[in-house]
Amino acid sequence: MDLNTDIETLAKVINGRVIKGSMGAPFSGFETDSRRLKGGEFFWALKGETYDANDFLETTLAKNVKGWIAENGKIDALKARPDFAIGVRNTLEALHRLAAWHRGRFKLRLTAITGSNGKSTTKEMIRAIFETTGPTAANIGNLNNHFGLPLSLLELRGEHQFGVFELGASKKGDILEIGKLAGPTAAVITNIGPSHLQYFGSLEAVFQTKTEIIDCLEPGGTLVYNSDDEYLKSLKDRKIGKLSFGRGDADIRVLDSDGAFKLGYKGGIIEIRLPSDARHNHLNAAAAAGAAIACGLDLAAVKTGLEAFTPPPMRLQTLNIKGAAVILDAYNANPASTRAALESVFNSAFHKPFYLALGDMKELGRYSESYHAELGKYLADLDAERIFLAGPEMKAAAAELEKKGKGAKLIYAESSEAWAQDLRAAILSGKGTFLLKASRAMKFEKLIEGLQ
Repeated sequence: MDLNTDIETLAKVINGRVIKGSMGAPFSGFETDSRRLKGGEFFWALKGETYDANDFLETTLAKNVKGWIAENGKIDALKARPDFAIGVRNTLEALHRLAAWHRGRFKLRLTAITGSNGKSTTKEMIRAIFETTGPTAANIGNLNNHFGLPLSLLELRGEHQFGVFELGASKKGDILEIGKLAGPTAAVITNIGPSHLQYFGSLEAVFQTKTEIIDCLEPGGTLVYNSDDEYLKSLKDRKIGKLSFGRGDADIRVLDSDGAFKLGYKGGIIEIRLPSDARHNHLNAAAAAGAAIACGLDLAAVKTGLEAFTPPPMRLQTLNIKGAAVILDAYNANPASTRAALESVFNSAFHKPFYLALGDMKELGRYSESYHAELGKYLADLDAERIFLAGPEMKAAAAELEKKGKGAKLIYAESSEAWAQDLRAAILSGKGTFLLKASRAMKFEKLIEGLQ
């Protein structure tokens, strides 16, 4: 982070009160985690759902902190202060003000992405395409919420010609709140699916939240949307600049023919060799192409970038372990992404026998039992050698497999530890294909620790 400003400007931007310190002093950045303070930094005290960094201001003095940006009342209550102290009403609001101001300093072409599935993969595809043309800024790790997105935007620098940022949400209004900070040239919506239903309550609420990104576009900006999606196809009548992508009637078409993956746009067709055989990555690639076109790039750049793309870890990551193909897709899971992962394994060049290790799909709320049961019915029709299921919510899937007479292939337990050794032994035999898919909380990556 290099903000290259001063205390006076900072205070004006964030509506802050300079309680202590010189107005003309330089301000280049700050730390939000007191554990990472090394001495000489500014500390920005954020308040989350389960913590309030404003309560730990005094402890930062022992780490030779240079200054605080914290709540007015918390600073006023302390006699001992660092060299600089700036008070604000709300430190998160102040962070958002600073991020929006910093974003406005640059004229780069920026894409923002939301959707129920595929955000991170699509982001990395877009980044790979943009980087064929110029320096590109992107989210740091998975910093895509009301804390992470502004921190990511504050990493923008003058040399950046492009930016690509994913936006996450857990309730209505989240996308609008953080999307306005980004002010995107192109806004991508990958799909609408049963993700975070525990918080949203319905697919309609998911749709309403994800489409908030439309109101965040800069003047003349372009919406890039999945016209195959049952909810998103209704956007075709919106009076805005837009590009559709999909396998059907779309501006950017996925053309799967003769075993090759191709994209078509305005009469031009490119054949692309993606590093992952996953079929649903074809739609992610089409979304990335739409963002690139909306930002002024051509199909040649799209092809070059997509063929250089590296899939992010734990998103259909293919590993070779003793000759066995292990597909690690354990970053997250919901009904749509789990079905897509299964289709990718069974409709590709992977070899039999197939072994499935699946864990709970979290945050489905009152819909959890029905979605897990539906998954069990689907699994019963697959040609799998063995199906390992773990988690209390996967019990519904296990019950459906038993009903379908597939119990002999099934190993179910509330914890994956119960069958982890059996799975590891099967992998080490060096034969077949193994899919590991579960929500982040299940930590399925631990199942193969030490095997590579």
